[in-house]
Amino acid sequence: MGMEFEVTFRGDHIHVQLNAATKIDDPDLPNDYWGMLRKLCDEYDCRKILVEGIAPSSGEMDPAEVIEAGKRAATVPNLWLAFNLKNHTPNEQSELYEAVAASKGVRVKFFTDHDSAVNWLRQNG
Repeated sequence: MGMEFEVTFRGDHIHVQLNAATKIDDPDLPNDYWGMLRKLCDEYDCRKILVEGIAPSSGEMDPAEVIEAGKRAATVPNLWLAFNLKNHTPNEQSELYEAVAASKGVRVKFFTDHDSAVNWLRQNG
């Protein structure tokens, strides 16, 4: 089926809304997902992205998958990436993702509410 999402430019950030049936760790994530986001960032001269959807269940991804996911975020240079994920509880996987992305120049933070995520993006980058 693949990953289904809506992407909207909101003036100061790009908003990615994953549909209710799609989870952020969907193995069918299109290969061009990050390329498409980079194109939009270039088009709107914007390096802030908010992704909203459903958090993966704890333990669904092994460390190698988390590392690869963190590296893929660097497809968009100098990115500020906020995740507002329902049912997200900070864990080793999210910390590893943040650390790997940071090592590639991407700032990532996980949130549990929309307003906090948007405020973080607006105050940074």
